[in-house]
Amino acid sequence: MSKTEDRNTDIERAKRIEEQVERWDLIAKVAPAVFLVSCFVLLALGFIEVDIIFYVGLGAFAFTAVLWWFWAIFSIRFLVRLLRRSVVGLVNVKEDLKDIRESYKPKE
Repeated sequence: MSKTEDRNTDIERAKRIEEQVERWDLIAKVAPAVFLVSCFVLLALGFIEVDIIFYVGLGAFAFTAVLWWFWAIFSIRFLVRLLRRSVVGLVNVKEDLKDIRESYKPKE
């Protein structure tokens, strides 16, 4: 893979992570409200008991926490790798600029 392809891949991955963050944000706002309203309706109509609601909520919370944890680790790993490559690139640019500056110094 060339550096341009790597850069394009990194940009695409970063966009995907940004979209995923937006989805997680939406889910974090909507899911609890939907869960509470649906549980309240089911409880009011007598279709479900409080202990069942508790265990379903507990299971949903645990599933979401584990899923989010793996997603967060994946995203952090990608960002750390991207940062490392960026630092290496900046160091290379700094060295190249130093060489260019030295080559343009007046010779005595």
